[in-house]
Amino acid sequence: MYKINEATKEIAAWHDRWKRNRDFVAGEEAVKAQKLTYLPKARLDDSPDEYNDHLQRTGFFPAAFKIAQGWSGLIFRKPPKRTIASKRVELLAGLVTQDNRSMIDVAQWITRETMITNFTGSLTDHPARSEFPDTMSAAQELQLGYRPYEALYAGENILEVTRGIINPSTIGIVHVRLLENEGNRVRQLRINEGGQYEVAIHDKTEGDFVETSCVVPTFNGQPLTEIPFSIINTDDSVVPTPALLQHCVDLNLQHYIMEGCLSAAIHLTSGPQITITGFNPEVDQKTGNPIDPFTGQPTDKIEFPVAPGAVWAFKSQDTEVEWNTYDAKGQELTVGKLRDLKDALSAIGHSILAPEKPAPEAAETQLIRRAAENAMLADFTLKVSKQQEKIWQRFAAIADPANPDLTFELNVDFLPVPMDAPRITALSTLVEKRQLSLQTFHEALEEGELMPHGFSPALEAERIAQEAVDRPPVL
Repeated sequence: MYKINEATKEIAAWHDRWKRNRDFVAGEEAVKAQKLTYLPKARLDDSPDEYNDHLQRTGFFPAAFKIAQGWSGLIFRKPPKRTIASKRVELLAGLVTQDNRSMIDVAQWITRETMITNFTGSLTDHPARSEFPDTMSAAQELQLGYRPYEALYAGENILEVTRGIINPSTIGIVHVRLLENEGNRVRQLRINEGGQYEVAIHDKTEGDFVETSCVVPTFNGQPLTEIPFSIINTDDSVVPTPALLQHCVDLNLQHYIMEGCLSAAIHLTSGPQITITGFNPEVDQKTGNPIDPFTGQPTDKIEFPVAPGAVWAFKSQDTEVEWNTYDAKGQELTVGKLRDLKDALSAIGHSILAPEKPAPEAAETQLIRRAAENAMLADFTLKVSKQQEKIWQRFAAIADPANPDLTFELNVDFLPVPMDAPRITALSTLVEKRQLSLQTFHEALEEGELMPHGFSPALEAERIAQEAVDRPPVL
């Protein structure tokens, strides 16, 4: 049995994994702030100051960040396709959360978050009718905030999602625990013994969590029989599974560690290394510290100066000094490993991480690479798109039960390929023969990258009519 604010072991096991994904997507500052978590010491006996110097010298390649930005940019280079039957829902699509984010903003957040964790939550919530005046017009309802909202949850704030039997004919989510208010509140969603959706709030009070409220939300005077909560992922699971970016992050981490090896190799071997054996310094009787042979004073650490004119003199004939120069083969191996890791990262995000002057590659090979990359991204996008559509359909059904029809589809046209001339001619011919409407023709031109996004045939007709009025008469 888990504490009310404790994640299940299946979810908690992924927290460190998600932290790593987030750090590498965030970039160099977030990664280097974790210090030894990601970058080992150059030498086991390095002091904190020596390690910090090593940390600053080590370069960082922001591959995961660039791939995440690139994939998100490809998906949202065109706005999602939406059809919304209700004018009320169309209006509310501009502010679907408590902080007035739009449907498109939320879609972008959900998509990017799911790339990182593959475990994102969305709850469709509605304020209680008792909190508002007894009589309100439709306009007053919107103005006063009596409308549905989407509450969004990152993977780390989802403590439990349990699927079970809701009734003899339905299987669905029967229990959810969500962490809110910076860890000081838990929202518990459950199907009670009467088969009704119930919400219990647990607030942190004097170090412990206490249930402060429990309500049965109603809609149109009737209690709900399903929990209006969805997990967005790529495999319809209620427990975490690997995210799309996970393997990119793993390769990025390996690359970062190898950058550290190269940085250490350059720093430690850029000059000759001196080894002194058989040297026993005199010891100061008062402090117990060795006496510096160059200053004659007690010291914690003897420094041997390397500079023009410096002379080292040792009293013992057993003292030996070796002057070692480095072998560049070790650096060559490290540089080769870094190159291999970059190639592996480029295989995942080829068009995003490809160098400005790529090595010669057959056209067929490039097509195969790009097709594989696009197929992987399209598979992710279609799955996430379908789950987001269910969220917005639920939102629409609550916002306007009389007119809930809605479709939502994320863009999977990742490459801007303009429509060619023969196809334009063929479509124009169909329009002239009245076998194709102007509306469909204009939509095809927009899809073919020849018209701007958001093009409106009706608005264009108004502009043409206005131009005819403004045009001077022909004499």
